[in-house]
Amino acid sequence: MKDLYTFDANPDKAANTYQKVRQAYNSFFNELRIPFLVAKAHSGDMGGSRSHEYHIVTASGEDTVISCSSCNLAYNEEVVLIDHNSKMRKESAADLGPYQSWFGISKDRCHLVEVVVPQSLDFRGDHGLERKEVQVNTFLIRSQYPDLDLSIERPLHTFVEYWEKQQSPVSGRDWPAARSSPRLTLLHDYRVPQEYVRCRESNSPTTTLYNRLFAIIGSRLHQDSTSLDLARRQDGDECFRCKERSLKVQQAVELAHTFDLGQRYSKPLDAKFIIKPVEQGKGNALTQQDRCRASPARQGYEHFYMGCHGIGISRIIAAVAESLADAQGLIWPRAMAPYEAVILATKAHEAVAKELWDLLTRQDPCSAPVDAVLDDRDKGFGWKLKDADLLGFPIVIILGATFTNSELCEVSVRRLGTCQNVSVAHIRDYIARTLERL
Repeated sequence: MKDLYTFDANPDKAANTYQKVRQAYNSFFNELRIPFLVAKAHSGDMGGSRSHEYHIVTASGEDTVISCSSCNLAYNEEVVLIDHNSKMRKESAADLGPYQSWFGISKDRCHLVEVVVPQSLDFRGDHGLERKEVQVNTFLIRSQYPDLDLSIERPLHTFVEYWEKQQSPVSGRDWPAARSSPRLTLLHDYRVPQEYVRCRESNSPTTTLYNRLFAIIGSRLHQDSTSLDLARRQDGDECFRCKERSLKVQQAVELAHTFDLGQRYSKPLDAKFIIKPVEQGKGNALTQQDRCRASPARQGYEHFYMGCHGIGISRIIAAVAESLADAQGLIWPRAMAPYEAVILATKAHEAVAKELWDLLTRQDPCSAPVDAVLDDRDKGFGWKLKDADLLGFPIVIILGATFTNSELCEVSVRRLGTCQNVSVAHIRDYIARTLERL
């Protein structure tokens, strides 16, 4: 991991530094020519006011990134976006039913949350609107009720059994004397009719268990009136920002992360800098915040505004290798490949191959030299072809049957899906143009 820590005197300078680091990271990943996404992220335990993640899309990724092809919005699924001012889509209750319940239980087992959502919704797919099963957005639920223990597999059964034991004579406890009373909160998706929520006992598929639940709860039932979209995002769903049905949900691997920490750590650690007084008559270009801090009345010390940034170097290598590889082997981007090109030749053309290598690698005032390697190992030509594909050279130059017949080199670029026959006289220019695309 390549780490970077920044220290600034005020929020404006810290924000400027944060943007400079983000620009540097964008330039770095653009130079690699890999398909990366910059997503708004949840700061988590690290804290701070904002953070961004840099991802490469791959099916084996552990993160879920949601992006919009219309307005370029991108964010980690862990980020909770709630638009209280938007008008929810009005959909017919008859078209949305039936409904399903999701349960969560608090860590102290005193609070049960029931979330009611439609079982399926329409999402835009390749062939128009498609009906898909709805999953609950647990990150949003957790943001509303942070005391929930999402590790419990059967929250409803756990809640009922726990409080039935508390009520039993064997336990020797009485609810009024207990540490806390059991309570149930009903939270429903905006598409679920109020009538359905009011009749939970009759609508429940587990009637016996619900009877036991309401026997425990009694009047301790709270209905959360917040109108939210509680369904987990899916491909073709409506974008939070532009309202187009153009969201794409992808698995991705995190390659880098930037955090704007503010004074999250400088205050607890009492990390300060000295405030210097403003020099009179020198016309220094200071911000209003600087002048306020540097006034004679404010001379002293101030806590730093910090930032924390990191790029996972070894993770980038592994993620790029997995993301770009095909059935033949690795495919390295130009900036990461050990060589830009490899030259392979049959026995009959070994002398020409050495001359070609010299032509490509020599200094030239008109074009930069190509970082090429000549495979002169004592192996068969077919073995060298397969090994070049396996190792993932960006460009493979072949002097074989085509060169024997017409004195043309085969230039293969698997990442671009091209294979062109090029004369020795034009090959340096052709490779230079090709490398610009890699």
